[in-house]
Amino acid sequence: MAIITNQANLTYTYGATTATVASNLAATERTAPLSAEKRSMEEAYREGDVLTYMISFRNTGEAAITDLVIVDNLGAYTPAGAAAPVMPLTYAGTATLYIDGAFSDALTAEPTEDGVQFTIPEIPAGADALLLYQAAVNGFAPLEPGREIVNTATVGGTDPLTVSATVPVASYADVSIEKEMSPNPIADGGTLTVTFTIENRGNAEATNLSLTDAFPLSLDDVAITVNGAPVTDFTFEDNLLTLPRAGSGTTSLSVPAATFSQDETTGAVTVTPGVLTIILTGTV
Repeated sequence: MAIITNQANLTYTYGATTATVASNLAATERTAPLSAEKRSMEEAYREGDVLTYMISFRNTGEAAITDLVIVDNLGAYTPAGAAAPVMPLTYAGTATLYIDGAFSDALTAEPTEDGVQFTIPEIPAGADALLLYQAAVNGFAPLEPGREIVNTATVGGTDPLTVSATVPVASYADVSIEKEMSPNPIADGGTLTVTFTIENRGNAEATNLSLTDAFPLSLDDVAITVNGAPVTDFTFEDNLLTLPRAGSGTTSLSVPAATFSQDETTGAVTVTPGVLTIILTGTV
C-alpha cells in the first residue's frame, strides 16, 4: 500500500503576460494486489527447538501472480562486536504450499547468501495461499532471558513486501543428572562413593529438587554432601535414598541457571551449565 500525491501546473496568458498557477495537492492510496502476513506457531523457543513458520498471502488482483519469490533471512542479526551477521535458524524440511485451504505443492528451498529462498509457481486471482515451513534453532541463537529471534521474509522482487515474525526465548530450566560409583570393583567393607552431577542448560534456576535412588545393596554409615557441604536432611531406609527427607521442608535443593557467552568473531553461543554436585558415601 502506498500514498500517491500529485499536483498540476497550469500556464496561461493575458495580454503580453504569461502566468502559471498550481493546483491543490491531490492524494490517493494505491493498494497492491498481493498482501502477506507472517507468524510462528510457537510462542517461545529453547535451545535446539524446531519452529514452524507460516506466511499467508492474498491475491486481490484480477490476474494470477506467478513465480513469486520469497527470501527468508533465517533470523539474521549481527552480534555485538561481530563483523558479519549470523543466522540463528537452520532451514529444516520441505516447504508446503496450500491454495484456498487445499494442498497445492511441496516447494524446494534454495540456499542463498541471505538465507533461504522459495518460489511459489502461482497464486490465482482472488485466491488465498499459505506457505508452511520449519527452521531449527541452532548454535547462533541467543538464549539469555529477554532475547528473541526476529525472522524476516522478503516477498517479490520489484516493490517487495517485508513480513516478520518475532519469537522470544523461553524462560526454562533444562536439567540432566549423571551418576557415577567408585571404586570399581569394590570389596565388602569398603567405602562406596556415589557422585550425582546435576546440570542445568536452561536460562532459569531449577528449584525444589528431590532425589530418590533405590540401591541394590545395603550401605552403612551413609553420609551426604551437597556442593561440598554436609547435609543430614535425608533418609536411607530399606536401601532407598530420599533427599531431602520427605515432608521435612528444611532443605531446598536447586541448580543455578546456565550462563551464556557469544564469540565476538564467529557469533557462536557457548552454554556453560549450572551445576549441583551431590556425593553419597557409605560402607558396603
